[in-house]
Amino acid sequence: MEKIQPGSASSKNATWPLLEIACFNEESAIIAARAGAGRIELCRDYASGGLSPEPETVATLKSLITIPIYAMIRPHAESFYYSDTDFEAMKRTMHSFLENGADGFVFGILAQDAPRIDVARNKELVELAQGRPCTFHRAFDLIPESHWDTALADIVECGFASILTNGGPSGRTAIECVDQLDSLVHERLEQLKKRMEDHHRLPQIIVGGGVRATNVGTLWQRTRAPAFHSAALTQSSVELVSEVEVEALRAALDKAP
Repeated sequence: MEKIQPGSASSKNATWPLLEIACFNEESAIIAARAGAGRIELCRDYASGGLSPEPETVATLKSLITIPIYAMIRPHAESFYYSDTDFEAMKRTMHSFLENGADGFVFGILAQDAPRIDVARNKELVELAQGRPCTFHRAFDLIPESHWDTALADIVECGFASILTNGGPSGRTAIECVDQLDSLVHERLEQLKKRMEDHHRLPQIIVGGGVRATNVGTLWQRTRAPAFHSAALTQSSVELVSEVEVEALRAALDKAP
C-alpha cells in the first residue's frame, strides 16, 4: 500500500509554522496526515490528557503515513512525578518505541518537590532517545512563571528539542495566555541564550491548549511561534480527529500574515 502523503490542505508554506496534531488512535493519525498535519503526537486516552500508546501502533502508522510520529511516554495521569518503578517502565517504553520506528518522543518529569524539573531523569531519557528529538510536554504548565528561567535552563541542559505549553497555568488556554507566550518565544529564550556560555540548542516553543482554527491565526500573529498543537477532535467525547478542523487549522496558518 502506498503511504499517505500530506493532503491538499498543505501548501508551499505548510512546514512553517508546523502543525502538530495529537492523535489518540490509528484512524485519527491517518486522517490528520491526509488533512495537512506536519507531525503526529501519538498517545491514548484523551480524558487523561494523553498516555503512552501501544508501540505496535507506531509501527503500523509508520507503514501508512510519511509525516513524523512522536510517541508520548507517560505511564499514568496521577502526576508528572514518577516512582523508580514508573521510570523503569518509561525506559522500557522508549526502547519499544525505538524498535517500532518512532521519530521522536514526548514526555516530562517533575521532581517530587515540584515545581522543578527532574534534570537527571529527563536527561537520561533524552540520551536513550538515540538522537531523536524530544518534547517536554505540558508538565511545563505546572511551573509558575516566576520559575520559568530556571525551568528553561534545566530543559536546555536535558537536551529537549521543544516545549509544549499553553503559556500559563495548567487548565488555561493558549489564547488566554498569549502575552506570556509572546514573552516566552521572544524574550525568555533570547535572554537565556545570552546567558549561556556554551552552544546548547534552544528548544522551540510548541503552542498548545485550546488551539483551534478559530484562534490559531491570532496566536500565530501574536507569537510567531514555530509550531502549534491541537487535538482537532470532532467532539471531546469522541477521540476522533476532525479532517475539516485539521484542514482549517492548516489553512488559517498558511494565510495568516
